[in-house]
Amino acid sequence: MALKHALSGEVLQLLPATPATALISQALVCAPRLEVMRLALEAGKLIPGHAVAGPLTIQCLQGSVEVQADGVWQSLEENQLIYVAEGVEHALQAKAGAIVLVTLVRLPHTD
Repeated sequence: MALKHALSGEVLQLLPATPATALISQALVCAPRLEVMRLALEAGKLIPGHAVAGPLTIQCLQGSVEVQADGVWQSLEENQLIYVAEGVEHALQAKAGAIVLVTLVRLPHTD
């Protein structure tokens, strides 16, 4: 079954109503110029280094993660956000179970 993306004007619940409720990683918003993803990460989970065409933000909603950008690792705790410029290689590793919100701007294709 395909996961449903949010519709314009739809309110989404980013964190579970009760702490024991498990969340899955999923794209919440998928629009031509914007993608918003919620990542649910187990402790130790590594998302290897990669770069994307557009700028992005990573916001830690719950738990804690290490974020690498431009070769430098930094801690990202609950209620903190990091900005990563377009084309910058970045990686992510959960220090503890974590939920992060990634917002990615999709740049227009140029041929």
